[in-house]
Amino acid sequence: MKEFKSFYKTVAGNEGNKCNYPTRLDTYGCGCQHDCKYCYAKSLLDFRGMWDSEEPSVAPVDEIEKVISRLPKEVVRLGGMTDCYMPMEREVRNTRKTIELLNKYKVPYLIVTKSAIILDDIDILDKDLAHVQITITTTDDELSKTYEKASVPSERIKAVETLQKKGFDIAVRLSPYIPEYVDIQKINEIKCDKIIIEFLRVNPFIKKWFDIDYTPYKVKRNGYQHLTLKEKKKLLEPLKFKEMSVCEDETMAYVYWKYHFNHNPNDCCNLRYGKADSEQEQSKATD
Repeated sequence: MKEFKSFYKTVAGNEGNKCNYPTRLDTYGCGCQHDCKYCYAKSLLDFRGMWDSEEPSVAPVDEIEKVISRLPKEVVRLGGMTDCYMPMEREVRNTRKTIELLNKYKVPYLIVTKSAIILDDIDILDKDLAHVQITITTTDDELSKTYEKASVPSERIKAVETLQKKGFDIAVRLSPYIPEYVDIQKINEIKCDKIIIEFLRVNPFIKKWFDIDYTPYKVKRNGYQHLTLKEKKKLLEPLKFKEMSVCEDETMAYVYWKYHFNHNPNDCCNLRYGKADSEQEQSKATD
């Protein structure tokens, strides 16, 4: 298998400035077997000949440990340019090995995935360190197969509910939220306390893949077209979760969600602090 050496990065710029957890660690890279047609990583790498959805590269575990051993006790995100629970994980176990190392060095971690395979590792997920967000883009299993090769939504929902029942810090991630693809009643029926919404950002690459009406995407910022804030607020009205947040990179909308909507105005990911995270927060408060 090909090695992937550029597996660790702290994102800067507009995205990094708005995100509490900009440090990413990819257990795989240069491709993803989920091969989602709308994937921003694919849009960045494919035209450069660096995207392989059949056989992505694997980050060397010995190098991963060197990085983790030097990390501050701050939340690191598993997967930024690829999903850490694509099918090959069941053979390679690179993500499992990485989680074991994060547990060993007591480094908190945020897992964002479109895969129910995460349940394979429920035995090693540390409730004081692990935060999980499972992404859903549609409530229609058959529709999902037309544009992504991840676990079907019904399997992801079962994974969410299993982790919720077991007491993990788990959230549904409705991302990207494409209204035409989602049955809000089915979303509201998910047995989970938390939801994070990220609206679709439109560019020419996205327009190739989704057969939807793009005329409502009238706000142009940072190379993308966005829905208006008024339209976004309207789309959120039917959602019924105990804790709701919006992940947003369009600045005016970001400020609105922060002060008028998000459950935790200081953290749009709304992570629940375990023991290790609490120590991190206390350390920051005394700096």
